[in-house]
Amino acid sequence: MVGVFLPFNRLFIIGLSILCVTGIYGLLFRSSVGLRVRAVMQNRNMSACLGIPTRKVDAYTFAFGSGLAGIAGWALTLVGNVEPGLGQNYIVDSFMVVVTGGVGKLAGTIIASLGIGGLNKLMEPSLGAVYGKVLILVLVILFLQWRPSGLFAVKGRHAEG
Repeated sequence: MVGVFLPFNRLFIIGLSILCVTGIYGLLFRSSVGLRVRAVMQNRNMSACLGIPTRKVDAYTFAFGSGLAGIAGWALTLVGNVEPGLGQNYIVDSFMVVVTGGVGKLAGTIIASLGIGGLNKLMEPSLGAVYGKVLILVLVILFLQWRPSGLFAVKGRHAEG
């Protein structure tokens, strides 16, 4: 596109994000550790009855999430100055992406991030950054009124109860 300029550090962050999402997908859906994580997430009591060490799975999941947060913080240092409030600007957007995509759904998070990010960049030039974010927040609220579980709702007996 005309007028689009992507510096190398932004391209590196995009590549790192794709690598991380691919790694998360591989870990969660193509390994025995991912099978245990998904089992504990869906039904902790039954997983414990089947011999899955749920507290160990909790510890692994927390460590993995902390590592991903560290990678995200490291990537953010390529964009802005390192300060205590470095990631503050991204908290609301991240929350909107996770809730819109469906909590616990990787595909929903990916689709919601592309949708919200794309809408944000489309609205910013005409409405300004602040009004664009407010309009996106209103659209997310309206979407959640229509689909409270997000793009991909949890299926199964546990979701019905």
